Amino acid sequence: MKAKQSAEVQLLSDVAKAFAESLDLEDTLKSILKSLDTHLKLRRGTITLLDPQTETLTIRVAHGLSEKSKTLGSYRIGEGITGRVVQTGEEIVVPDISKDPRFLGRTLSRNEAGGKRTAFFCVPIKLEGRTVGALSVDRQAQRMDSFEENVRLLNVISTMVAQAIKLNKLVESERKLLQDENVRLRRELKTRFDVHNMVGTSNAMKEVYRLVEQVAESTATVLIRGESGTGKDLVAHAVHYNSLRADKPFIKVNCTAMPETLLESELFGHEKGAFTGAVERKLGRFERANGGTIFLDEIGDFPTTLQVKLLRVIQFREFERVGGVETIRANVRIIVATHKNLEELIQQDLFREDLYYRINVFPIYLPPLRERKDDIMLLADHFLERFAAENGKHITRISTPAIDMLTHYHWPGNIRELENCVERAVLLCSDDVIRSEHLPPSLQMIDRRQSGDNPSLTEIIANKERELIVDALKKTGGRQRDAARELGVTERILGYKIKKYGIHPKYL
Repeated sequence: MKAKQSAEVQLLSDVAKAFAESLDLEDTLKSILKSLDTHLKLRRGTITLLDPQTETLTIRVAHGLSEKSKTLGSYRIGEGITGRVVQTGEEIVVPDISKDPRFLGRTLSRNEAGGKRTAFFCVPIKLEGRTVGALSVDRQAQRMDSFEENVRLLNVISTMVAQAIKLNKLVESERKLLQDENVRLRRELKTRFDVHNMVGTSNAMKEVYRLVEQVAESTATVLIRGESGTGKDLVAHAVHYNSLRADKPFIKVNCTAMPETLLESELFGHEKGAFTGAVERKLGRFERANGGTIFLDEIGDFPTTLQVKLLRVIQFREFERVGGVETIRANVRIIVATHKNLEELIQQDLFREDLYYRINVFPIYLPPLRERKDDIMLLADHFLERFAAENGKHITRISTPAIDMLTHYHWPGNIRELENCVERAVLLCSDDVIRSEHLPPSLQMIDRRQSGDNPSLTEIIANKERELIVDALKKTGGRQRDAARELGVTERILGYKIKKYGIHPKYL
């Protein structure tokens, strides 16, 4: 008796362990059936689950059955012992399968030679009041055997199996949600970085778009050149998300942001014990980007001691982890970018010439914003719309004097500086129009230099007055009567001011 109780305790312990060790439903169920055999000699176990769509029962997991026998175990509700258990929700015990016509024996897995009696147990698996399947096992039996203890224990196990099924449904549901979210985000990224969604209609940018479309579907290494803030990151994304690798990882590495020792480990990974603090193996960025694209930003700052290793990756598509000896293949498309003059770095022995020729397969040059004057207001309007929406403000346009400041500024920080400038203006603006006073001091200086180093109070007032009149006329579609009402002056005074400042309402 004590031995039997000990076996049951060990069984329940193993079942609990199976739940704890794996979230995979089949692994858990197989482990449970194996434990039933090991501890209680309950053999040929099967867990049969109901498909509500077809109303058929099929063996999901089996122990002691061949794969062929497993495929033969299919029943309709009410058919055979298993079908009846699922139909009624009540357990069935067959003391001798050779004498019970309800037992169909479809799996053809039992050989009753030698006169040994086989008992069959089948208990329902219930989930939230519904029978979703059945747990069945065999065991050799004597004529006077009692089966009550086996049935009681199997009912306990079936309850635990039901919880495993419930947990699996939750995991599968969560996995499906994550997969759908992943697909949605990838689709959103592909749309966001579509070359046709990039802002700019200047001839220089049209050439960039053409080059991106030409190189995207190839596997060629791309070198993106241009000053800081010109949008090299966006072009790298556009190349990836318009390529055949769009559904694979896009991994970005800023070569300036990490010290040399850390950069090598980040790119190529390291083995456990490779250096102090390497307590476990780490996969590098090249391995994580497998099948996709790796973007090495600011390649001009890449350490000279690592350039040989990078050259090998580009040339032979292979590398070793730090402290490792295993050669790893790298199925990765490489895009690099820099704002530095690589040719000068070669002359100074700061950049390898052979690496330069390997990365300079397909160069794309991004012009600075000062060479794209036609794009300044397109970009400004784009940022205005975005930041106004983000900050819950109804700002519809930029005033003419503010436009003049934006278009006359030389933009040393390029698009990034323009973006920050518009964001600041949106935060300062309490009206529906961005005005000159909302712009940063660096742009205010442009207007001052054009009108002299120290504009007088009269000039400052006149400029402000002209700006307000132009805004009012734009707002009213050039109708002077409505503009005068907007400004709180008579139509005669407004007409005098329009003539004084040389404003032409019909051209606004």
